[in-house]
Amino acid sequence: MPQKTFVSFIVIAYNEAANIARTIASITGLTDLGDHEIIVVDDGSRDHTALIVDDIAAHNPQVSLIRLDENYGRGYARRTGVAAARGELIAMIDGDIALPVSWLTITRAALHDHDAVGGTAVPDGDVAYIYKRFRLVPRATEGTTTVAGSNGLYRRGVFEVANFDPTLREGEDSALNHELDRLGLSSKTIPGLLVRHEEGKALATSLKWLFETGRGATRQLLTYRELRQPDLVAGAFVGSIVLGMVLVSRRHRTAGAAVPLIFVVASGAQHVRSRFDTSQAPWTMVAAAVAIDSAHLTAYFAGRVTGLASSWRRLGMHSAKLAHPDSPVPARIH
Repeated sequence: MPQKTFVSFIVIAYNEAANIARTIASITGLTDLGDHEIIVVDDGSRDHTALIVDDIAAHNPQVSLIRLDENYGRGYARRTGVAAARGELIAMIDGDIALPVSWLTITRAALHDHDAVGGTAVPDGDVAYIYKRFRLVPRATEGTTTVAGSNGLYRRGVFEVANFDPTLREGEDSALNHELDRLGLSSKTIPGLLVRHEEGKALATSLKWLFETGRGATRQLLTYRELRQPDLVAGAFVGSIVLGMVLVSRRHRTAGAAVPLIFVVASGAQHVRSRFDTSQAPWTMVAAAVAIDSAHLTAYFAGRVTGLASSWRRLGMHSAKLAHPDSPVPARIH
């Protein structure tokens, strides 16, 4: 593959005023950049993201802005960018990612043997708020998605046979990876290729995102029937709830309430330890990080359970419709 192949960088952004300029600068600073375009898809931001991109584009003709009129979600934003891209290679970058200068050189070389490649974001997205709050030293941890949406380089031919699902607000990158596998296309996480992740979500927004991520993870499990470590942990959480309910029914209320609480805090402690090097951090800071991570995990587990309940409800409605095909479908109450 020629080294100077035209590359389209698609940057999706939602309320990334604090990060978008740095992300674009990290792209324009890449070695071996050659002919390229940078398409920023502003997914209905309510801050000054679009204004910042407009100002950058006024001084850099390679930068352009697609501004969506509302927040449609990651799948729609990514697909919109792909439709506008002109490059023979398409790079997908999140608006809170800073690339190392060698990113394109490394990923382009890896495409000799694969159809899609990417690096690892540090810190991991599920602990980005904790990193921002406490600045613990992050660890590079292997993700559950081979080529994550945060940073990936694709041959254009990939999007001639597959694409991001525009209905998915999260998990769209995982869904695309499954589709690539189904089509027999090759993808790879490049060992040692790290990108910096500077997420700007507030605590409430982060909790909401973890809840939605949990719902999406349940959807993925039911869709692809692929058991991952997060599924095992979520199953153990449900087991702790069941055990707690049994203890409460036997009049051990304190123990019944304590079982799921202890499970969540223990999971939070393990999660923080796996994502950060806590050996040099003050114990008070680590304890606070574990407390916040436990809240994040609770939101995630709640999303897992809610996703399962929603799937059962949809399955029940589908079964009822098959059993009584002439029965009217209840209208949704708004």
